Parts: sequence; structure tokens; C-alpha cells
Amino acid sequence: MMLDLAWRPRAHLDRESIAIHLGLERKAPQAALDAMRRIDDAIERVRTFPDSGGRVRLDTLRRTEYRTVLASPYTVYYRFDEKTLTVYRILHQCQNIDTYALVDLPR
Repeated sequence: MMLDLAWRPRAHLDRESIAIHLGLERKAPQAALDAMRRIDDAIERVRTFPDSGGRVRLDTLRRTEYRTVLASPYTVYYRFDEKTLTVYRILHQCQNIDTYALVDLPR
């Protein structure tokens, strides 16, 4: 069974930023399309097999475990329950997750 998909606001922003950076700033629209396809394919795989992603537990979020799936050169951070897979962040593998928030802060 495939889980429903939910996106946190920062994950949407991450995805848009990747597409803009590659497609417009780098003037490589095909690279942007390829990156989006890799990210979408990785997310679709873990919607079907959510336990297949790697586990990550951050010291700053002691009680919360996240999962990761690679969409090289990006890492997708997600959590799931019995019905929904929620994407929290999509970061380049050279970015250090400790410097990027996984939680949306209230305004």
C-alpha cells in the first residue's frame, strides 16, 4: 500500500530552490528536470516502502526520529505513520543537517 504524501513548507521551498538554482541560475534546465525526477522517484519508493530509508536521530531533537532517502546528490528527510509520509527537508549531501532546521518554527 502506498502512503499518502504530505509536504512541510520548508520541503516545498527546498524543492523549488533546487529547481531555480539549477534551471535558472546555472542555466541547466535539463539538470533541474533530472534532479526533480530523482527526488520524486526516491519519494515514491519510500511511499511504498517507508521503512527502507535510513534512520537519523539528531541531538537537538532527541525524541524524534527521521528517515532519509538518497536522490543523489540530494537527501530527502521524512517521517511517516500508518497513513502518511511527510517530507520535511531536501538538502544537498554536502550540506550539514545540523545547521538546517527540520522543524517549521511558529511565526
